[in-house]
Amino acid sequence: MNEQDRAIINQGGWFSSRSNELQLALLSSAKIIELNAADALFHRGEANSGLYAVLAGVMRVSGVNGEGKEAVLSFIDPAIWFGEVALFDGGLRTHDVYAQTQVRLLHIPHRALIQLLALNPIYWHDFGILLSQKMRLLFSSLEDHALLTAQQKVCKRLAMMAVAVPLSSNKATIMLSQQQLADMTYLTRQTINQILQILSEKKLISLHYQRIEILNKKELALLAH
Repeated sequence: MNEQDRAIINQGGWFSSRSNELQLALLSSAKIIELNAADALFHRGEANSGLYAVLAGVMRVSGVNGEGKEAVLSFIDPAIWFGEVALFDGGLRTHDVYAQTQVRLLHIPHRALIQLLALNPIYWHDFGILLSQKMRLLFSSLEDHALLTAQQKVCKRLAMMAVAVPLSSNKATIMLSQQQLADMTYLTRQTINQILQILSEKKLISLHYQRIEILNKKELALLAH
């Protein structure tokens, strides 16, 4: 791992709040994985392969029904860890995870995690915190779905995805189609298009094919509330 990778990992709230001992233990077992856009990391029903963190690019979490329709659940941005659910219940992967863009990942193999936890059971608490943070996000998402207007949902989702860009910049590029945004917010594509056109007229975003340019992250976040 180079210095740039370490700096990105340190931006994540979960990892940066862990003890130096746990950080070093995780990084000592880490491997770097690179994926091209549309490559699969793992599929629903596969065995647990360990824990991951995004170093660069964006991952897509989704599910597909019997007719082949994909429902996008979320996108995973740099400095975010994922894959911890199977660590706790020993079960299979619950969803499909693909590279939305070209991606660079940090991978902690499952065997290394089990060995670490066997030697240091106290670290289960740290991974419990990671799982709890995801649960809080889930509850927040359910509340948003019930209480926010359609425009607020779209603005909040875009603002959340733009956070991965360094704070010194008020702009961001999100590789995202309008249909994927519709799936994530449980809105129709027509509604999404109407809202994006309004945001474009306000000079908050710029629309492109399979890509949305955020021109003013701060104002977008304010509209979400």
